[in-house]
Amino acid sequence: MKKKIFAVAITVMGCTIYAQSGRDAFMMRQAYDEMKRALQQVDVLESNFNNLSERISKIERGGAETSALKAEIEALKAEIRRLRSEMATQRESIVRDLSQKLKALDNARPASALSVQQPRIDTSACMEYEVAAGDTLSLIARAFNTTVSKLKALNGLKSDRLSIGQKIMVPAAKK
Repeated sequence: MKKKIFAVAITVMGCTIYAQSGRDAFMMRQAYDEMKRALQQVDVLESNFNNLSERISKIERGGAETSALKAEIEALKAEIRRLRSEMATQRESIVRDLSQKLKALDNARPASALSVQQPRIDTSACMEYEVAAGDTLSLIARAFNTTVSKLKALNGLKSDRLSIGQKIMVPAAKK
């Protein structure tokens, strides 16, 4: 009986991973699908975070001085802190789970079966950008037609936190 060999390539976070057996391909596909689901959850949390930030900015700009509005602002700020914590927890969980699954895949087959292409960072076509109030990495990434991961790599950022007035490098071509 002949064993069928499948060749499958999946690109995860800019790295292409090749699997040659059906089992490896199935495990890679499962890990990839789980990563997509988790990233969708993170996107929903980030959207909620951005909506809350916009609401706070709008209320603060209006100069409202009533106690009810102040209470709402504090409640929204508390919700933002909770969402940030939840996003960080989910990101850590995603990275931990994917690392374990990729390590298991790597240990399950010879090193020659794994081919990884590292992403390249082109700094020649970049410009400096000063972070303004309300800016987030995701908003900046969308504005400059790039990804949060690429911005973080380009600037050596380890977290998503930005400070008003901070200068970061961004792709020169704005959409």
